[in-house]
Amino acid sequence: MASAWRQLLPQFLIMLVLYFLGVALLAVAGIEGFVPRVIVAIVIAFGYPAVLRRMGRAPPAWER
Repeated sequence: MASAWRQLLPQFLIMLVLYFLGVALLAVAGIEGFVPRVIVAIVIAFGYPAVLRRMGRAPPAWER
């Protein structure tokens, strides 16, 4: 269990930073609202792990 947390914590932190960058880009573009932020969150939540798997860089905990 602790090993999985050590593998996944950096990935979750990277995803969090990507989310804030995405929201900041939305603000710079003048796009406000709840729905665009949720869309950014969904794209990052499903896209980031998929990209890592495709690149062969996913942590073993995501390989299940």
